[in-house]
Amino acid sequence: MRRSHEGLNKNMIRKDNYNNLPEELKEFNYFYADGDTGHVIMAIPECLFEKAVKDGNLDLYECPFPCKYVLEKGYRIYENHVFCDAKYDSEIFGLMVDEKWYEPK
Repeated sequence: MRRSHEGLNKNMIRKDNYNNLPEELKEFNYFYADGDTGHVIMAIPECLFEKAVKDGNLDLYECPFPCKYVLEKGYRIYENHVFCDAKYDSEIFGLMVDEKWYEPK
């Protein structure tokens, strides 16, 4: 489990083996069995890049991005963390990604 999973229900999160995932993303790949999320890459929204780097605790800024979204929209690796561009709502501490990207099964 990643540090970003602290405080979450560990029974609902497991390591995943998403098909055709680039090697560099495999350590960030998990499956959220909460019914709606599914296959994810733990990544940090680009809009939080400066804040996360300034804070120094990059792990705490990771969010579960849908695998399909990351693979199609692109990503970058910085200091062993994945960054991906997506809207983020700081009031609800969540990504604003259309549900069409999620694969819950």
